[in-house]
Amino acid sequence: MKFWISISLLFLTSNFCFGQKFKSLEEALKTPEKVIHLELRKDHLKNLPSSILQFKNLEILDLGKNELDSLPAFLSQLKKLKTLNLSKNNFQSIPKVLSEMDSLKVLKMAKNPLTKIPHYIIDFKSLEYLDLWSSQLDEIDPSIKRLKSLKKLDIRATYLSTRDVLWLETARPDLELLSTYGCDCDR
Repeated sequence: MKFWISISLLFLTSNFCFGQKFKSLEEALKTPEKVIHLELRKDHLKNLPSSILQFKNLEILDLGKNELDSLPAFLSQLKKLKTLNLSKNNFQSIPKVLSEMDSLKVLKMAKNPLTKIPHYIIDFKSLEYLDLWSSQLDEIDPSIKRLKSLKKLDIRATYLSTRDVLWLETARPDLELLSTYGCDCDR
């Protein structure tokens, strides 16, 4: 509960005290210093434009419902980015460049065709919430148990076996795990 209160306060503080939410790149580029929250949902993006680097105060970036399958290395230059929504794109894996973003706390990758949580997940030093709901996830690298910053993991409607979910619950009893136990993959 404290986690969601913190996230809510972060959102409110970001939007009302320090900056604004923008829903178009063109509008945001008119006052880049004021951009805290940028929503580029449903923009049919296949690549992320480098002009996004002008938003030095960007904390929340919503790229959901696009056609992205990779992210450029320059994204790691967004030093204040805390929340990134990549849901409903074409990612087959969690982009490694994100592991270089020390401020990233929330990563939403629901409904992407990714199949595993990779070994470099341990490099996500500040990640608190990882949403992989309704992905094709069927493998978790054991290193996730050492990612102590992770507080909540959503693996509902994935292809993880019951055995994998039980292992994760045992390895990380402090982790809030959202799971449906719907896959009989180990039979």
